[in-house]
Amino acid sequence: MAFFRKLLADNTGTAVAEYGLICGLMVVGLLAGVTGLGAEVGSSYNDTATKVQNATGN
Repeated sequence: MAFFRKLLADNTGTAVAEYGLICGLMVVGLLAGVTGLGAEVGSSYNDTATKVQNATGN
């Protein structure tokens, strides 16, 4: 029983867990942003390619 009380009172790993959660949320946000940016860039390239084909008559 004393072991469990000691375990519950121990908070040395809480900072590590909090930093891990923060890093995880940052990674999720960055992935969402990069995915959205990649879709926009791909769409822009396709639009440019279409305009070039229409202008050159190919």
